[in-house]
Amino acid sequence: MTLGHRTAALAATLLATAALVPATATAAPDRGRPGDAGVPTLSAWSVLPATTFVPGSEPSGHWSSGSTAVPAPYPGQPVQGFSGTHALADGSFLVLSDNGFGTKANSADFLLSVHRIVPETDAPDGDGTTTYDRTVAVLSDPDRLIPWTTWRDGGCEAAASLPAGYTCPAPDRRLTGWDFDPESFQVAPDGSFWIGEELGPYVLHFDSRGRLLEAPVPTPGVRSPSNPTLAGATPNLPSSKGFEGMSISPDGTVLRPMLEGATDEDRAAGMADALRIYTVRDGAFDDGFLRYRMEDPAHALGDFIQVNRHEALVIERDNGQGATAVFKRIYLVDLRDRDRDGWVGKRLLVDLMDVANPDGLSPHGDPFTFPFFTIEDVEVLDARTIAVMNDNNFPAAGGRSTTEPDQNEYVEITLPDRLRVDRRLLPGGDHPSQRVDAPRR
Repeated sequence: MTLGHRTAALAATLLATAALVPATATAAPDRGRPGDAGVPTLSAWSVLPATTFVPGSEPSGHWSSGSTAVPAPYPGQPVQGFSGTHALADGSFLVLSDNGFGTKANSADFLLSVHRIVPETDAPDGDGTTTYDRTVAVLSDPDRLIPWTTWRDGGCEAAASLPAGYTCPAPDRRLTGWDFDPESFQVAPDGSFWIGEELGPYVLHFDSRGRLLEAPVPTPGVRSPSNPTLAGATPNLPSSKGFEGMSISPDGTVLRPMLEGATDEDRAAGMADALRIYTVRDGAFDDGFLRYRMEDPAHALGDFIQVNRHEALVIERDNGQGATAVFKRIYLVDLRDRDRDGWVGKRLLVDLMDVANPDGLSPHGDPFTFPFFTIEDVEVLDARTIAVMNDNNFPAAGGRSTTEPDQNEYVEITLPDRLRVDRRLLPGGDHPSQRVDAPRR
């Protein structure tokens, strides 16, 4: 199945979905506030409270240790841990929640979902609140395209033991954090979802209601310790170092999934700082890959999105948080490999630990810092404005407080120079994915 075409039945489903904006909508003008200060400047700040749960959802966190502030299990499914995002023309965002509570072992009762949130971006004095609008899709495999056992269809029944208070759900083919660890997210021109994940690592293709359309696409020659088909073979990628980022080309025909860590082969060849960028066309991996060089082998990828056909944004970060956070940066990357050495070019765009905040749009000082362990979402809003969000690793603390759970923070940053952004990748641009959304549940 190609990126741009689907079955007639799926097309009919999309035609029945609610329109977000008129088909003739055009990209909004540059926001460019609070004025050109000559440096990256905070232009909006908003917070989704950590203890935001999907209304009426089933309890979760039975395997989680919880925290003093938020004891486990939890009363519902947290709207948390944003690992991918897609900006919509009306100012709202689709957000992909990650695998739940950090590992395959403790996330079996976390339903993999895509939510819709609405950041408040015009509140004065740091009072902006992001609201949960609805859950757009719960990921599922109704056609049994996954060739191994999933948690809600055999995995739970086969478990040697279950935590107190938890019983196996009726088989329904919905997917949980025991099945996949979704970390990157793109919307194709037909409205379907492409997701890069870490347990395989795999590339996954879902329709706009979250139903799997194809069997998971494995990465050629790369498997993590959590790969469900490992069968005793030796993995060659560290755990939780799969497709943390994945870009899509402006015409929607090419995906570029990017690993978060170096493979064993690259490390053995003296390239412990190398992150591979693959190319996927028509649901299949091309031969070969490019490499991105980290500033330090201990760093990790946060996100990777395209700005135009040749340029992309990369979040590169250290493993610190709060007082120990030092390196949280966004680079502008050139994918053309002009010198043909197999490495992409890069230059610093924003230091997230040093963002001007002259208007006090956040209460966290001037300069504003974004000192979270995992910062996993970046989106281009216009040629001079980007949006950034963190994965709060619910219910963990450490970014803003050592005792209170971190919240999901949303920031907009005005850039001193314009990006050469392709309008098809902008909210309200020509991309058809801006005009469809799953119906309310």
